[in-house]
Amino acid sequence: MDVQPQVFRDTPAILVESIWWDARTDELVWVDIAAGTLHRGPLDGAVDGSDDRVTELPPPLSAVQPRVGSGYIAALGDRIVTLDEDGLIAETVARIDHAHAGMRSNEAKVDPFGRFLVGSMNTTTGEPDAALYLLDDTGLRTLLGGFGVANGFEWSDDGRTVYLTDTAVKTVYRAAYGEDGRLGPLEPFLVDYDSDGLALDTDGRFWNGVSGAGTVLRWGPDGAVEDRLTVPVPGVTSVAFGGPDLSMLFVGTSRDGLSEDELERAPLSGAIFRFDGLATGRPVHTYGRRSTAAAPAGTPT
Repeated sequence: MDVQPQVFRDTPAILVESIWWDARTDELVWVDIAAGTLHRGPLDGAVDGSDDRVTELPPPLSAVQPRVGSGYIAALGDRIVTLDEDGLIAETVARIDHAHAGMRSNEAKVDPFGRFLVGSMNTTTGEPDAALYLLDDTGLRTLLGGFGVANGFEWSDDGRTVYLTDTAVKTVYRAAYGEDGRLGPLEPFLVDYDSDGLALDTDGRFWNGVSGAGTVLRWGPDGAVEDRLTVPVPGVTSVAFGGPDLSMLFVGTSRDGLSEDELERAPLSGAIFRFDGLATGRPVHTYGRRSTAAAPAGTPT
């Protein structure tokens, strides 16, 4: 797909993650994991980020999502917290008991049933001892272990299928999922790519970044790669649709771990890029609120 991206933000971040569009404030939201900063920026804001609202939180800050009413829910290194409207910590709602000290939270998203799905990753030994955790009003529980880097979540409209990524084994899986919070057996869906980030458009096609390749793949409902986009940096970390009509694809990137020579060759590493008019995305789910699409007919939401 021969489409050139625009530079939306060049701050530059260390590691952009958790991009989503906040329709409550008409802002794009994202985090810089390593810096522990929450960013909220208008579409017409300055490319250097000087118009953005930036809140400093304890790093690593791996994900932020909206919650019912106002404010946010967020995943820090080993705990889940709520944030107020200003992005400041209001309350610690759960602590994650990682297998060892060399681990942290990673990707996290709200599912169609209003729960917070949090993945973790091993940052030291590379062993598959990371896990998926699910938070709802009854507390935090472990869904499944055995991951290297739990990443890139999406769901079918009815919430009965989840798509989730283990970047460490180059696989996007799908599994049965539902209101009871149980996770079915994992079935490989897209393999052989260092997948990072995942977004589902309204045509049922998936978009995901390929870490280290400067590439975003588009693939169909059958798991077949249909096309690809490129950005002028190697580390793609997060993809999401935004804008008032969700017709803009935003691509987050990283400068983490790059040498001085690599940064000289790819000076926009850590920027967020924007592609317009390729597809239309779906609204983000809200913690504590069940999606109407996931509710059976006749069920109050």
